[in-house]
Amino acid sequence: MKPTAYRAAALAAAFLAVGGMAAAEPYKIRVGHGAAVEEQLWLMKAMPAITPNQGKAYTLDYQLFRGTDQRFKAVEAGELDVFTSSGATSTIAFSQGLKFKAVATISMESNKGFVTQYVVLADSPIKSIADLKGKTLGNNSARSSIELWAQLALEKHGLNPDRDVQWAIIPFPSQGEALRAKKIDVAALPQPFAAAEMAKGGVRTLFTSKEGMPFDEELMLVLVTPDFAAKRPDVLRAFLADFVAATKFYVEKPKEARKALIDAKMVRVPEALYVNMSDNYRNPTARIDIEALKKAQEAAIAKGQQKNRVDPAAFVDLSFLPQ
Repeated sequence: MKPTAYRAAALAAAFLAVGGMAAAEPYKIRVGHGAAVEEQLWLMKAMPAITPNQGKAYTLDYQLFRGTDQRFKAVEAGELDVFTSSGATSTIAFSQGLKFKAVATISMESNKGFVTQYVVLADSPIKSIADLKGKTLGNNSARSSIELWAQLALEKHGLNPDRDVQWAIIPFPSQGEALRAKKIDVAALPQPFAAAEMAKGGVRTLFTSKEGMPFDEELMLVLVTPDFAAKRPDVLRAFLADFVAATKFYVEKPKEARKALIDAKMVRVPEALYVNMSDNYRNPTARIDIEALKKAQEAAIAKGQQKNRVDPAAFVDLSFLPQ
């Protein structure tokens, strides 16, 4: 081989080698998440040792958003691959033309576990839902499950949620403080914020999410963009295999898992309180309950949050989960 040809061949081989190394690099998954009831998703960051595919098939880039509406805006801007959303909000978003796949359940709002508490100050004159006329309720984001549950509870007790009360958009971590400062009259508290506020004392539960919707619901789901699912199916399968492993670990060893989340500063609640708190139900298989989504959809339509009825099976795709 002539020297020039040899150098060209060597250079080509070097380029191929570099290309092969680049192809082997783990894919960085951009994950948009919230601040409540997503523990096993956070655990994947706090305890990477329980997720054997992490660092090999993928890495995780976590981004915290106050509400689901902000996550959907980030998705539309092309900034996320994986993101969380409540079951009800997912169905509403899909009915409005937003495109995504729901690939796993994180947690459920079910009497099999903890349910969201709507609390007032212990010495508040508000003794019943009927007393809320003219009062202000905390809400984490517009058209959220928090808002829907409260609307249905208000209607059940003869109040008009559009005229008889006011709504204040306040992140979950700040609702307890806003209640104690009397900026709102009712705080909506999922875990761990409910446990934290109850431990401080001076508050009491007025009603729960089940007052208006007395059936099991999909609380938080894992959603992915169609582009990510189509272009990186193997990465998505590896991620979900690890997500199921993290869910299994969290369900079987909740105290150890929560301790890891505290140590990783992903949850900022007193450790003794957090590791022993009552928790939402989590399906160990991570398979989404489509019938539960249909029931929640009917409630959203009845309240005017959703106009067009859709079949949740059109956006739920469980094919990426471990079989």
